Amino acid sequence: MDAGRLESWLEENAEPKYRAAQIRQAVFKDHVSSYDEIPTLPLALRKRLSRELPILSVSPDRIEISRDGRARKAVLRLSDGRLIETVLLKPSPTRLTTCISSQVGCAIRCSFCATGLMGLTRSLSAEEIADQVLFWRQHIAREGIQGFLTNVVYMGMGEPFNAYNAVAESLRRLTDQRQFAMAARRISVSTSGVAPKIARFGQEFPQINLALSLHAAEDGLRESLVPLNKAYPLKVLAQALRGYLQETNRKIFLEYVMLHGRNDSLQNAKELVQFAKSCGPLPLLHVNLIAYNEAVPGQVATAEPDIRRFQAALLKEGLAVTVRQNLGRDIHGACGQLLVGEMKTPRNVAAPAGRGAGAGS
Repeated sequence: MDAGRLESWLEENAEPKYRAAQIRQAVFKDHVSSYDEIPTLPLALRKRLSRELPILSVSPDRIEISRDGRARKAVLRLSDGRLIETVLLKPSPTRLTTCISSQVGCAIRCSFCATGLMGLTRSLSAEEIADQVLFWRQHIAREGIQGFLTNVVYMGMGEPFNAYNAVAESLRRLTDQRQFAMAARRISVSTSGVAPKIARFGQEFPQINLALSLHAAEDGLRESLVPLNKAYPLKVLAQALRGYLQETNRKIFLEYVMLHGRNDSLQNAKELVQFAKSCGPLPLLHVNLIAYNEAVPGQVATAEPDIRRFQAALLKEGLAVTVRQNLGRDIHGACGQLLVGEMKTPRNVAAPAGRGAGAGS
């Protein structure tokens, strides 16, 4: 739902100005799925709007539900027939989070993330990005799911900062009180390290959370996991993050997928602490450790005891650390697993040197 285009359309068709408020109320507050559910609109107007200005720019191709019921994944079809995936998570009985995509596929090609197997087709429009949230609001209302959609994370398919303008506009819509009316501090945007955009993001959206998909704190290792590190090595990233902290004084989240024998040693933990200290005050940095989810051949998850050992080493040095819940693994909806099309079950695909959902999922 593009509220600006809606208002222009109504004006061009000589409709009263109050119609826009009626429709916004129905779409963004009542979460209707069809104009036919807005009885205050004349029947002829409802029919025209349905034809010319659909409420959603995306349509569900299929929805999968995890065995525990705490994760749902939707494959959404765009107007050009392309497919994306978005996930609804229930981390607590009353709170719902959606993980949304910013691109069709991804060009970053992180070595542990399935989305890069698709390559990059195109970036999404601001409407296509925000409509993923609207889709889930409608779904929650229609299915009678308990809880409130309180959080949005840009950690799905694609690198958000490589679609910066559309992502920025979608953020403005999500926080617009006349539209989604979401709290800025309940929204997180994750980047694999597009350093030049970090400063701009801090200036334009100082209240929205920033997450960095780090995964290693030594340049050689990080290049093998996140090839973008060749363009923006750790020193450049640290400088960008220092500037961000000075601009916003807001906490940064460092995302770290745990891979057995690759980035989970105590030496890797020391390197992570050193990198964090080079970025700014430790109280403004928070590490999220993520158990690797099966996504790419050749990668192995770190065992739970070793993850806890790694966590203890970071805590000892004064870093705040959380081992993140991984919901939706059984429907391939967890971090790094989003992949659509015929490659949903990769066949005869060797693990490349890097490939990913940019900011992970």
